[in-house]
Amino acid sequence: MTVRPVRHRSLVEEAVAELRRLVGTGEWPVGEKLPNEVELSRLLGVGRTTSREAVRVLIADGQLHSRQGSGTYVAAASPVSEFDRELRRSEAHDVYEVRAALEAEAGRLAARRRTGEDVAALRTALAARDAAADRVAFVEADLELHRLVVRAARNPVLTRLFDSFVDALRQAACFVVADDHLHVGAEEEIITRAHHALVEAIAAGDPDAATEATRANLDRTLDELRAREA
Repeated sequence: MTVRPVRHRSLVEEAVAELRRLVGTGEWPVGEKLPNEVELSRLLGVGRTTSREAVRVLIADGQLHSRQGSGTYVAAASPVSEFDRELRRSEAHDVYEVRAALEAEAGRLAARRRTGEDVAALRTALAARDAAADRVAFVEADLELHRLVVRAARNPVLTRLFDSFVDALRQAACFVVADDHLHVGAEEEIITRAHHALVEAIAAGDPDAATEATRANLDRTLDELRAREA
């Protein structure tokens, strides 16, 4: 006879279960915006830290999606299966191919056209990326850094392209950082160094180095995605 020990569920686990119920039963349908953190905590009867952690769990599972400056939305009625994750790797691969081309040119132009104000903003954004405490904050900080690179390129068409593409970038980036098989150990350190090299190349006005740093970052992620699809 195998008897499993009884476990007391934490408040976070209880909050996760309730959020899954609300999403899974359609009370909060796909596309619905969640209440803000204060209101959500009140509805769940828990502290803000607990509700925040519960939301992060559902974001990592692909059921919720956070949009900077807008809020958190329902993305799927149930946790993303391993099969769906494989599909999303393919989608992320497509997005990162376009991203690599767009941002390599943005980095090259930014190195030629940046101002002192641009460089200061880039260094602030890089520090925020380095200091990000969780996956959601990391993705948003990373996107903000790359948005500032595009802005420093001083090309309004490139800026519009990036802005129109940002939701797809966010979704792909959230998938990449949530996949435990991608960006582990030394890979993370290499990519972090590439981001520092990009900012310094732009600051130094070196377009070739900026392009190389962008490729060192995004091509490595593309290689990982391709390897996972093979």
